[in-house]
Amino acid sequence: MPAVFFRGQSFRFSRFCITAREPVRQWRGAPGRGTGTTVRGRSGIIPFMNSEAANAIVNLTPELELSIERNPLLSIDTFLIPSPYIREPGIEKDYDHSFVWLQEGEILGYILVYSDPARESFLIYKLVTSPFVRGAGVGTALWEHLGSTISPEATVYLYVWEKQVDSLEFFLNKGFQMGETIVYRNLVFYYLSAHASQVLMRKRGEGESGPVSREEIGRTRHDARKTIRFLSNMVDMLSIDNCGRIIEDINRETTTLVNTLNAFRDSIGRVHEVNVTELILERIVPYVGGSPVRCELRLKLVNTSLVVLGNHVSYSRAFVNIVANALEAIAASGREDGIMEIKIAEENGTPYVRFRDNGIGMEPDRLVLGEEGLPAFVGKSTKSRKEGEGLGTLQIFSTFGPENITVDARPNRGCTWKISLRKPLRHSDPWYMRLERRFLEFSRLQKMRVIDRSTPRSDVISYVWQARKIEIFLFDVILHFSTHHNIRTIFRTIFSYLMDDMTDGAMAEFVEGLRVDRPIMKEWLLETARVVRAHWAAIREILPSQDVRGAMLKSYGQAVENVIIFTLNPDTADFFATDRKLAEHLDFAPYLEAQRDELVRGEFIGDVNDNDRPIVLGVWSIDSEEDLRRKLQLLQEGVRTLISMGIDGEKKLAFYQTTWIRHSRDIDSDGTTTFGEFADLPDQELLRFAREADDELQGYLSGQD
Repeated sequence: MPAVFFRGQSFRFSRFCITAREPVRQWRGAPGRGTGTTVRGRSGIIPFMNSEAANAIVNLTPELELSIERNPLLSIDTFLIPSPYIREPGIEKDYDHSFVWLQEGEILGYILVYSDPARESFLIYKLVTSPFVRGAGVGTALWEHLGSTISPEATVYLYVWEKQVDSLEFFLNKGFQMGETIVYRNLVFYYLSAHASQVLMRKRGEGESGPVSREEIGRTRHDARKTIRFLSNMVDMLSIDNCGRIIEDINRETTTLVNTLNAFRDSIGRVHEVNVTELILERIVPYVGGSPVRCELRLKLVNTSLVVLGNHVSYSRAFVNIVANALEAIAASGREDGIMEIKIAEENGTPYVRFRDNGIGMEPDRLVLGEEGLPAFVGKSTKSRKEGEGLGTLQIFSTFGPENITVDARPNRGCTWKISLRKPLRHSDPWYMRLERRFLEFSRLQKMRVIDRSTPRSDVISYVWQARKIEIFLFDVILHFSTHHNIRTIFRTIFSYLMDDMTDGAMAEFVEGLRVDRPIMKEWLLETARVVRAHWAAIREILPSQDVRGAMLKSYGQAVENVIIFTLNPDTADFFATDRKLAEHLDFAPYLEAQRDELVRGEFIGDVNDNDRPIVLGVWSIDSEEDLRRKLQLLQEGVRTLISMGIDGEKKLAFYQTTWIRHSRDIDSDGTTTFGEFADLPDQELLRFAREADDELQGYLSGQD
């Protein structure tokens, strides 16, 4: 077997050592453990392309490719994609430029690349990350690593489905250009391409935003702390006499706090809609007005409300840099009638902003384009006194891209900058756009497997993870009906439908009677419920021959931002789970063929294989000392059942406070242990996890309530 290098060490892999029958950590004896490094797996933060991140990237090999094929976490999204040979029949799979993110022995993502024999054209055929590290920069790091290993003049291209709008905008913002469309199996795909130098240029520019981000977050923290202290003082002043006025003030300050935090979140967004007209009027006009340079500012707003895609902070900095250089040039010219003109308009459907001044201009040799397509003055001071370092021009070109900037200048006549911008592909709320993309992916792009009792176990597990991803989407759709309905009532009805207690016609009638701000979501709700019902039926059919309950539980970990609650029957290992906002544990009890006191309730967040994230277990009532012992034994049975389903013995275990406490003692909700330790305790030691009840009467009344 071939060797790979990881953190400076060579390791030889067996073809099965990083492949698991179920999605658990594939290799516990991982390189790097105990070395003092800060790189961690799913439980930690993935560093974004620092030295340790680079060490986590290794070349794809046929053996690693086989492991990827057997890993359910990396085959959840079986999307239809155009054939790699549809554009260039002569390209071949390129292992030298295909990479895997291998961290602590676990494959967290990979990029599969095809290239032509001359290594001048590279197709990103697949870019896949584990659901537990999405949003952590793994995918971006992989394709940027590809860009750093090929010729700057090489072309990198890929195809993106037209409905994946956020993916399109992400790559366009990274320097890719949109080309012609192709139709593959009745689906329209966009061709996106870029030179490696453009990708690296955009990456370099993004790295400069650190100080601004730190300054912005410092200001936000200061404003938020000040508002919170003010709120605390007002709460202390609250009394019967002044409650009306104080509560009104609290509401106002709370709104201010929320607006402050939302403004910061929007300002650091990777890419979102920017109103360029407002930015010019609110940021640039006051900047020019406050300058000591005598200057007439002329605004030509052909488009009075230009909204484009970009980063608000980066655009603001770039415009300020252009205007600051123009004011310097006007001052250096010695003219008393300095003029600056800013025009916002469109040309052939492409919006642009043009800055023109009558300053000292530049010599023709400074406008000559270099190897990277950048004028000679970029990265060098444009100031007459030569005190600058040229960082402003670097930031301008990295923000908009060289292909979108035209600079024209003449000595002693002035300078003109023309910035071409991109309109949003679609005007829509970000949450709705993401929700629509997810619905369209599984309804039109996903190639769903078909399983039966003869299907290999690995394929069944992949099917379970695919099905669970769609079920989690159903959770998110239900949540958007909360404005007009009790979403728990909606979930109970849908759950009855999923359990075949309700006909399809009755379900359609129920959904039609719901109110929602976007009527299309009723169609999504009904169609998704039908798909989930079919998946549940298929999984129930194969359970007698292939017990995949472990995968069924762990697959809920894809909902990394949701608190998942579940109710478990320890005797049968049957369970049901959902988002905590949608149901109570007791809602599942009638479907588990046991009394409430024979069931265990629990919850978790994120990756179940991350041992540092505890699973919380509990019961509903404790009536006496004998009942306390029995409930602790019930919890132990539940723990043993979960271990048999694949939960690691080192997994942390915590406990709920009991709902109905009719005894002086309760299960210790502050105590923690591990699954393995609790499962092996003899009966007489189980009482280690009991304590005096906090308030017997209060617990009883809250339970009754």
